[in-house]
Amino acid sequence: MDKFGLCDDQPPSLEPAYIKIDNSNTWVAEVTNNNHTDVTFKAVDRCVPLFRANGDQESRCDGFLLFGQNVIFVELKDRIDPLDLNEWVEKGRKQLTATITNFIKFHNPANFIFKVAHVCNKQRPLAVAGINTEVQMFKNDTKILLNNQIGVLLVVDRKITI
Repeated sequence: MDKFGLCDDQPPSLEPAYIKIDNSNTWVAEVTNNNHTDVTFKAVDRCVPLFRANGDQESRCDGFLLFGQNVIFVELKDRIDPLDLNEWVEKGRKQLTATITNFIKFHNPANFIFKVAHVCNKQRPLAVAGINTEVQMFKNDTKILLNNQIGVLLVVDRKITI
């Protein structure tokens, strides 16, 4: 399929995020798949329990897209609180970092290609001003996690291209 959406029902749902093919008005993220690559979406939030060392539940991203060896981690937001201008980007970055940290504990990172992770906000579809710090922090954190010189690019955009 050329295009599909990723959804996470609001207010905070008790159900995991999911793929939706029709009704693009409900999509939090829009995935373009022009090459018709076989893509799997794996929900993480509300599906995979992650815990901190002290036993507290870890905040995690909504899921990831898997195609071939490629992995794109995705955090879905649906908020426009004017007092929360960039806070949702910071929270998304932290959720993505925690999920990647736990992912590589259980999967050999050499078996996967990590290039980009997305924080998608249905209410703020374009990148917001002042996210450069969050983008750089994510890149630095993932360089350490993946033990490489590149790290993963954090993209704040609701459009994902495979």
